[in-house]
Amino acid sequence: MHTNQKPIGNMGIAAIMLLSSLTVMVGTALTPALPALGEVYHLGNYVSWLVTAPALGVVATAIFFGKLIDKKGPYAIAVIGIFFYGLLGIIGGFMPNAALLFLDRFLLGAATAAIMSAGVALIANFFEGEKQLKIIALQGMSMEFGGVIFLSVSGMLSDISWKYAFSIYGLGFAALLMIVCFVPKCDAAGASGDSSQSNTGNSMYENPQVDKPKTPVATPKGTPISLVLLIAFFGMLMFFTAMVSLPIYLQTALGYSPAFTGYFLAALDLVSVLCAGFMPAVVKKVKEKGCLTIAFCGYGTAFTMYLLSSTSPVLLWLGALFTGVGFGFSTPLFNSLVVSKSTPQNKGIHISFCTMAMFSGQFLSALLVSAFSGTTLYFVALAMAFVIMACILPVAKRFGEK
Repeated sequence: MHTNQKPIGNMGIAAIMLLSSLTVMVGTALTPALPALGEVYHLGNYVSWLVTAPALGVVATAIFFGKLIDKKGPYAIAVIGIFFYGLLGIIGGFMPNAALLFLDRFLLGAATAAIMSAGVALIANFFEGEKQLKIIALQGMSMEFGGVIFLSVSGMLSDISWKYAFSIYGLGFAALLMIVCFVPKCDAAGASGDSSQSNTGNSMYENPQVDKPKTPVATPKGTPISLVLLIAFFGMLMFFTAMVSLPIYLQTALGYSPAFTGYFLAALDLVSVLCAGFMPAVVKKVKEKGCLTIAFCGYGTAFTMYLLSSTSPVLLWLGALFTGVGFGFSTPLFNSLVVSKSTPQNKGIHISFCTMAMFSGQFLSALLVSAFSGTTLYFVALAMAFVIMACILPVAKRFGEK
């Protein structure tokens, strides 16, 4: 962190956490309403693309925003992105046809690319070392805790009308207000802007011994960043294959209501919150390799439970438990690994690469859901998860090297 940069207070940290909580739910907020949306817009099996369409917008624009963050700094990009996130999210409920709805979802993804990359970059500017890992883990918890709240509310609203689910995106304006009020402005590479923003509250995370300027070093050694990005891609492919397929499976195959679907997915996210909180401690014990191995084992076990869940509701809930383990132990770690292998000058572009990788996995999950259905889908997904887990073991032993 730059020597003359203002420290961030607890309210500023809360603002970044709220901003981060909106990124994963950009697609999943509509999942309880998918069956109804499919009927209204006559989408059939392609309704799952409404969940993953924002991911295409993320993939298409993440590099642009990454370069912009390195040039202009993350603060301005966060403010612009969160404004359009709230606007585009709400007006999606008023689109007259499927084509315009998909276009709106694509542009919403572009706004998400801006706020997701900017959120991680803000954390990287204000924190370093072990404290940075803890804050990134807190960010992962916020992303999934937001899902707990948003999916529960979305399920209830979808029971009234599918249009009401879009109102959840209005929380973007609340996040915008908090960012403007409580997060100090910072320019490229963490330089402080001439901000008059107040730093409300004392930061419980502030540590002058940790937040000292770093001299840029050579490209870090160890596992190539491209390999980290590849595993991040597969991690999100696994998670969103579950998130996209479960609403349709629960409501059409098992006969549950949209409200139950929302509660079930919220419970899944709650497990992810808890696991993300424990992730730093797990990394200390078993290193990055062990943590990622546990995550993909969790995904494989989850799909096995879903495959057998028609015989027992207990197996369905066990599937939710292991899906949460997979997400909580992997997704925050991806961001941490990428940041640790970046310099202040290239962290924006590296974070955007990570954003692209994860949302590419989210987008392509719709291909799996469209190509396969029911138990066949879960069999293919569990096989993929266990193969990826086996491949991580020989290559991930150097993840921790700088």
